[in-house]
Amino acid sequence: MTGPLDGIKVIELSVAITGPLAAGLLVDQGAECIKIEQGPTGDIMRRLGTTVGDISSCFQVCNRGKRSAVIDLQHPDGLKIFQNLLPDADIVIQNFRSGVAERLGVAYKDVASIKSDIIYADLSGFGPQGPYSHRRVYDTAIQAASGLAGNQTGMNDDHPKFLRQLIADKLTAHAACQAITAALFARERGAGGQHIEISMLDAAIAFLFVDGADHEILPEADRVWLQSMSASNTPIELADGHIAVAIPDDFEFHGLAEIFGVDSSDPDLKRLSDRLKNLPKTKGIRQKIQENATSFTVDEATIALESKQIPFGVIRDVEEVADDPQVIANQTFVEHQHPTAGRVMQPRPPARFHGTPTELREPSAPNLGQHTDEVVIEAGCGDEINELRAAGIIA
Repeated sequence: MTGPLDGIKVIELSVAITGPLAAGLLVDQGAECIKIEQGPTGDIMRRLGTTVGDISSCFQVCNRGKRSAVIDLQHPDGLKIFQNLLPDADIVIQNFRSGVAERLGVAYKDVASIKSDIIYADLSGFGPQGPYSHRRVYDTAIQAASGLAGNQTGMNDDHPKFLRQLIADKLTAHAACQAITAALFARERGAGGQHIEISMLDAAIAFLFVDGADHEILPEADRVWLQSMSASNTPIELADGHIAVAIPDDFEFHGLAEIFGVDSSDPDLKRLSDRLKNLPKTKGIRQKIQENATSFTVDEATIALESKQIPFGVIRDVEEVADDPQVIANQTFVEHQHPTAGRVMQPRPPARFHGTPTELREPSAPNLGQHTDEVVIEAGCGDEINELRAAGIIA
C-alpha cells in the first residue's frame, strides 16, 4: 500500500491551480489520477512562471504523479472515452465556468448516470448561481471580493494589498481535498456518491473570517479588537536581518521588552486588558523595542528569545528556506530528476502517515499527452487509436 488513498481513482478535468492542486493532494496521499487536457496546449499552468519545456514549477508541484491524456471532450468519440473511464473511477474533479460542464456532457447528472456512487467535485469561482457566476475568475478577483486584499491593511496602511501568492486558489484546493475525502468516508459508511460544490469565494471567506474579521463575527461585542488579531504584527529589524514575534499575552510582552532593554513596568501596561486601554503607551513600548533591536544580530536575538521561551521566527527569503536547519531536519524538500525538466527540488507531502505511509509513485508531472495511448486503451478504445489521432480527437 502507498498512502491512505491507495486504490482510489481520480479523473481530473481542470486547469490552473484550484482543481489540479486538489487532485494533486489526493495523489500525494496515494490516489491515482488521469488528467484529461485539451489540445493543443493543455493546462495553462504548463506555460506560466519558471518553465522548462512544457513543465512549469507550479505545474510540477500541482500535477506530480498524474497521467496526462489529451482528449477532445467536445467530440462525441472523445466524450465516449471519458465515459468509458467512469466505471473504474471514484472521483471526478472539474473547475469549468458555469454551464460548460453541462454543454460538454460531463456535469454531475451525466457522470452519475453512468457511475452512481461517484464523488463529483464541482469547483467554481463565485458559485454556481448569482450575479457573478458567469464571470471568468482568477485568484486576484477572489482576493478582492472575499476581503483578503482589504484585510491586508493595518494601523498605518489603509491601502488594500494582494498577498503575493495565489492564496485563494490554494486554500480552495485544500478545502476541496478535505471535502472529497469526507465524501469518500461517507460513501464507505453507506451514503453513496454525491455532488460537492465549492466556490473559491466561499472558501476564501471561510478562511479569512476565522481570525480576520473579528468585528463582523461578533457585531455586539463589549470590546472591539482590531479587524484581525494579527493586524499589529510587524517584523522587527535587527542588525543583519529580521525576526517575527507575536506578543499577545503578558509573558511575551514584558519578556520581549526586557530582552531589548525597554522598561515596561508602567502599571498601565501590566496586563493585556491594561494595554488595550492604553494603546498609545503600548505602541510606544513597541517602537522602543524596534529601535533597540537594531543593535542585535540575528544570532544574539535568537539566543535571548530562546532563553525566555518567547515564540519567534527568523524571517527567511524563499531562497533560504530549504537550508534552514529545521527544514533540513524535517526532510521537507526532496529532489529527483525529471525526464525533461531536469533537476526538481520540491516539498514532500506535509502529512506523514505512519500506518499507511505515503510514497509518490511518480514524482514528476507528466508531459502533455504523455499517457494518452494507455488511457485510451484502458477506456476500451485501443483499436481506434490511429483513427482517433488522425481525427484530432486525441493527441
